[in-house]
Parts: sequence; C-alpha cells; structure tokens
Amino acid sequence: MKIGFADGEKLGVYENGEKKLFESHYITRYKENCLRAAKSKEWKKQTDLMISGEYYFEEENETAVFSMVHCVSPTSEENKLAYSFTVGGTSGIYYKYIDDKEKTEAHALSSSDVEFLSLYITEEGKMLGAVKTDSVCSNIAIFKKDGSEYETLTGGDSLDENPSLDQNGNVLFNSYAVGRDQNNAFITYLPSEIYQINPETLEIKTLISDEKYSYIKPMEDDAGNLYCIRKPSEEKTEESVFLQILMIPVRIVQAIVGFISAFVMCFAKKPLVSGGSARAIGNGGETAKNGGDPKKMWINNHLVNVEKELKRNQKSEEYGFIPKNWTLVRPIKDESGNYVGEYELARGVADYCIVKEDGKTVLVYTNGKRVFALTEENDAIIKKKLFETDCCIRVNALR
Repeated sequence: MKIGFADGEKLGVYENGEKKLFESHYITRYKENCLRAAKSKEWKKQTDLMISGEYYFEEENETAVFSMVHCVSPTSEENKLAYSFTVGGTSGIYYKYIDDKEKTEAHALSSSDVEFLSLYITEEGKMLGAVKTDSVCSNIAIFKKDGSEYETLTGGDSLDENPSLDQNGNVLFNSYAVGRDQNNAFITYLPSEIYQINPETLEIKTLISDEKYSYIKPMEDDAGNLYCIRKPSEEKTEESVFLQILMIPVRIVQAIVGFISAFVMCFAKKPLVSGGSARAIGNGGETAKNGGDPKKMWINNHLVNVEKELKRNQKSEEYGFIPKNWTLVRPIKDESGNYVGEYELARGVADYCIVKEDGKTVLVYTNGKRVFALTEENDAIIKKKLFETDCCIRVNALR
C-alpha cells in the first residue's frame, strides 16, 4: 500500500507501514526569496521620519506568505511524486524525486492566473485535475502525460471538482452550480451533484442529486462499485440568529470606529490609536495575508471551525476536526441502474482514496488528524488506523 498525502505545506508518503514527510523545494525557495526581499527594505523602517512617527508609511509584511500543498499523488515511477500547490500568487504542479539528491524536483506546470487543486493519476500515466479559474468557478481538466499542458472538459458557471475515471473510461466528478443575483454577483453554491462525462463525445449524465445533501469525490473500485462523500447541503452557522441580533449594536460600533479611524488617517496622517497603524484595526491586513484565521479552514467548499470540531469530537478515541455528518458512503443501485440509497462506511471524512492490497479493495480516509484503512469482510467493516498527522485533508493513491 502506497499513499500520498498533503500535510499543510509538506508532502507525505505512507508505504510499508512507514510515514515520511518531505519539504517542497519550490515553496522553501519562494519563502527564502521573500525574506531576502524584506530584509533588503529594512533600512526604510530605520529613517528618522519613520522613527519620529510624524509620517505614516503603509507597511506590508513581505515575510508573511500563504502557502499550501493541495494534493500529493504517487506516480508509476517508484521514487517520484506529483503534487499541486499554491504559494503567494502562484499555483503549480511539480514532481518530487524522494530519493535523488541531485534531481530533487522538476517543474511541470505553473500559473499566476489559475489554481491547480486535486489530481488523479493512473498507472498508465493518465492525469486528471481540477483547475480553479477564478474565486468562484473551477473546471475539470485532462493533462498531457508529463503534466505540462491540459485541456478542459467542463466549463460554465460552476465549481467542478475531484475527477476520476470509471471502468469505461468516463470521467466522474462532482459539481456545485453557482447561484447569482440579478447583478450577476455571487450569492451561494447549490448542493453538489455527481456527474459522468464521456471525454470523447462530451456527453454528460447526472448520477446523484439531492437538494438536502452535497455529494463529492465520486470514485469506482475494480468491481464497479461507486463511492463518495455525503455532507449536508446546509451546514449549521457559527452563530445562532438570536446571537446575530445581539451582535448588531457591536458591529455598528465597529463600523463607526473603523470609519473614524480611516478619516483621521486621511487628514491627520496619524493612526487613531498610537503605537500601531490603522490597518491593525479590524480583521483585515495581515490576517488576510496569512490566509485568515488559523483556527478555521476551507475544506470541501465549507469553512470548518477546526478548534470547535476538535472539542466536539474529542470524546471519540481517534477523533479529528472534520464534522461527523460528513460521511463516506457507497451508493446503492436499483434494478434499473439508478442510485436509490447509500450504505454508510465511515463518519467525519475529509477525503479518501481506493487502493488494492492482497487482492482486496481498501478505502483509505482521513479525518484531518488521523488516516484509516477500511475493508469489508463478511458484511462487517474492519477499520485500522494507519498513522497520525498534524493536518491532512487530502489522500491519494495511484489507480
């Protein structure tokens, strides 16, 4: 069994019962360059005018760089991993050579216009992925064998994710339709549905749809059984309606203070509060540059309160920070081939992959903190913990 996984901005591999972590040399070099650039400008902060406080200088922390490895996948070459990442304003796909000291990494594709997210790689070298085209939409893409170019299969006003191949060579994926207002401004996503598309004819078919749930990451095993993650289409909000009403006066005061602070800065050239800049007021500035509140993460198109979920789930011996109502299921077909129900396999699932071990189908999934292997024997589900991790929301295996 060989599993690739992303652990924050590190690349992970689990093989033969052993877990290994590797650095992304691209991300490391990018951060080092940002640090050198910041140090080269330190002299500006030491001028007499800056120290006196008589003038306002807008500062940017160039050492605060958002970086994340989205996906790590084994390839048909034993020592080679493929991974997608985002750092600063750049996203790309690179290859990592895990036991070659001279040829450590190789560039496949990079861009400052789109973002490369999930990857799916087969033993024959076929590569699929999700390419995010703007802050709202993404497309399913087929890459050349070396990953250097791609063609999109889907388009339109939707968030298309998690492609995989079925037994007949069709592409399975999930898609959130985009909801907009009369001014074409984004409002929300509709529940995610599962689709099948023929890459040759582009004929598309809806497999699973339910307004109460979002179904994500469809995959087939060698026997043709379909698996996916089911989660409620409407998650509970962080604040109750009553609490939001109580917070209205507080938010009005915050808005007034923010306006006054900006007014003072504009005409007096000094911050309203001494000892800091106006940008320090509120939740903008460096918080946004660092990717937002570290206690919260965007996972499967949902903002998860990591700290809250950990506390909620800690009664379980092997808990993680994924909501318990995110469920790994195997949809059930009727005699006509329509999906009419689901068989529940695991709860609190962020991501999963399918591997073969000793001729058996094994489902490997992560709950954010721990990675497990599931097998079915005599109508019973056998679960085994493989390893623990700091923050793993993606697992991949070669198909």
